[in-house]
Amino acid sequence: MNLPLLQQATEDGEQYRLTPAGIVPRRDRCAIAAEGSNLTPSRLPLAGEQYRFHLDMESCIGCKCCVVACNEQNGNPADIQWRRVGEIEGGTYPDTVRHYLSMGCNHCLEPTCMTGCPVNAYTKDALTGIVLHSAERCIGCQYCTWNCSYGVPQYNPERGVVGKCDMCYGRLTDGREPACVSACPEEAIRIEIVNTSEWRRGYAAQANAPGLPSADDSISTTRVSLDTAMLQNISRVDTSQVEPEHPHWTLIFMTVFTQLAVGAIAAMWASQAFARVAIARVPAAIIVLIAILALCASTLHLGRPIYAFRALSMWRRSWLSREVLFFSLFAAAAIVYAGLLWVHSGSSLYAGACATVLGFAAVYASARLYTVAARPMWNSSHTFAEFYLSAAFTGTMVSALFTSATSNALLQMTAWAALAIAAQQAVKFAWLWHSRVFELRAAGELLRYRFLGIFLTRLYTLPALAAVLLLLDRQLWVRIACIAVAIALELAGRYLFFVSVVPKNMAAPYLRQRRAA
Repeated sequence: MNLPLLQQATEDGEQYRLTPAGIVPRRDRCAIAAEGSNLTPSRLPLAGEQYRFHLDMESCIGCKCCVVACNEQNGNPADIQWRRVGEIEGGTYPDTVRHYLSMGCNHCLEPTCMTGCPVNAYTKDALTGIVLHSAERCIGCQYCTWNCSYGVPQYNPERGVVGKCDMCYGRLTDGREPACVSACPEEAIRIEIVNTSEWRRGYAAQANAPGLPSADDSISTTRVSLDTAMLQNISRVDTSQVEPEHPHWTLIFMTVFTQLAVGAIAAMWASQAFARVAIARVPAAIIVLIAILALCASTLHLGRPIYAFRALSMWRRSWLSREVLFFSLFAAAAIVYAGLLWVHSGSSLYAGACATVLGFAAVYASARLYTVAARPMWNSSHTFAEFYLSAAFTGTMVSALFTSATSNALLQMTAWAALAIAAQQAVKFAWLWHSRVFELRAAGELLRYRFLGIFLTRLYTLPALAAVLLLLDRQLWVRIACIAVAIALELAGRYLFFVSVVPKNMAAPYLRQRRAA
């Protein structure tokens, strides 16, 4: 397709339309009913322009015709909605108002779904600016569902892939209105052309709206019309409907046990390098096996695990790709380290140092992929602290079981790590509970009410375990019991990490449906 030729023809005043058959003059397609519609542009975007949605909230009546039309157009089940309708309300009695917020994909200028995707399943169309998703390329990792502040990409467990609004690309480029635009009885949804440079300079006043996350996260292009000058205390109506997120059990086991392996290898190497302790060969091999099994188990999280190898393709920009890369390199270095312990313990020091460095880098990449703006509780230094302390806590305890010469020192380190985790969790809860940010405060409320039993059990057991490690006689059976308790505590902590996070999102509809991801 000759896009420069099309662009020049458009600038010269010739109106053309992009169709599946190619580029044809608009005048040759005048029979199309939508030709005279004022709900879609009469021309293609020029250089530096793109299509966008315009929602008039004062016209929207919340009928959800757009939702039904979108689902019918894309063949989605009822619980997967690429366009959703939320609610906001405000005012002072008796002058109260309620408005409705119909929202699909915002086709952002800097889409976080695209930058975070590890397999390059997202592309931004050069001609229209529409953010497109390739179901064929997608592996169902669901990382884009965490990255988007608007909760636009949605996982379809039956298909094993993610899907999202594409502005009915086929309809739009064929001269027809998108399904949501065509179905709206109030003409509250329109398609417009926006100058991207001008939008970057002054988008905030038009892209932001009550009940929506800040457009700063990805520079949303959707224009929302609502006169809020006379409204007071306007806010979303779903603040009392916060529900736990999906626990992602495969990721719980993967993160806990890979961090255990990193901490154990690092502790064993440190004992060998600085205390001149001979490391047992079999335990090192067992720890490497744990890391490999944890990595393999993580593929069960994917909707299409057979294509897991694709996750390495975007390591230059995706932290998920980098996590996979660094943990794979760590596993390889750990295998070499364990192998050299069998043949020549002296030369294994270099392999152990390499494995330790790669392991620390892998834990950093693992924590970094969770620090996304769309999930404020994760997007903090507490995530890094939790992951590294987990490695120190479980790793040093496991290594102490196999290095008797330095076991006392390692167990003391484990005890201090347990106390550090308890202190960090207490500080984190206080931060959440006293925050003025809705998502942070709501996460604190989930810990305070919904998961109080698990949270307090873990918080009080950690110091008790530290006391056992520091004060009591640490016989073999005591060490094994402590390891079992430590792993159980970290699994519980990682469970809380996933289920208590409250994502940014648009104001939720009437009754929130449980999401698959």
